[in-house]
Amino acid sequence: MTCVRNTAATREAAPVRALRRRTRFWAYAAFGWLTASFVWHLWMGIDHRSVRGDADDVPVWGFLAYDGLITGMSAAGAVLALATVRPWGRRLPAPLVRLPLWFGAVLLVVRGVPGLVENLTTATGLTPYGLLGLADRPADLSSGDFWTGMAINTYFFVGAMVMLPLVVLHQRGLRAAGGTGGRPVQEKSAA
Repeated sequence: MTCVRNTAATREAAPVRALRRRTRFWAYAAFGWLTASFVWHLWMGIDHRSVRGDADDVPVWGFLAYDGLITGMSAAGAVLALATVRPWGRRLPAPLVRLPLWFGAVLLVVRGVPGLVENLTTATGLTPYGLLGLADRPADLSSGDFWTGMAINTYFFVGAMVMLPLVVLHQRGLRAAGGTGGRPVQEKSAA
């Protein structure tokens, strides 16, 4: 007696494989972004004197605490991004992976999207006094500070754009697997 796959299970297998492949792409993209964020913030903490310059508005301990928080969040996010696609990640409780990734994605959307929109509308001349029009003078597009801000906002925007697809696809994968995070069971029938 031979076992033959159920045709319904076979039809379901192709979309599940495609979902896993897409999730894997976004997981590794998010891992790369979060690793870069980790290294960047680790360096900012180590070289905090030159990073801060003459800034006296925030005490050193405040800067280091904030930077340490971001460094830790980046490291945890990188591990959790890998957990969505690595076999050891299936052993973790689904909410332990899903909830922090959602938090990080929302945080990056809130940080990255408005900043980049403001930079783009200011650079094109639509809002020379900022998106809300609260600046005392028009932005100086020839200054390095404006373009540094544009690069930083673009970086956070890219982070949002790699995290958001990952959490959405991971959520779909959990649903396809019955909420456990494991592989979906394919039924076999005897012929």
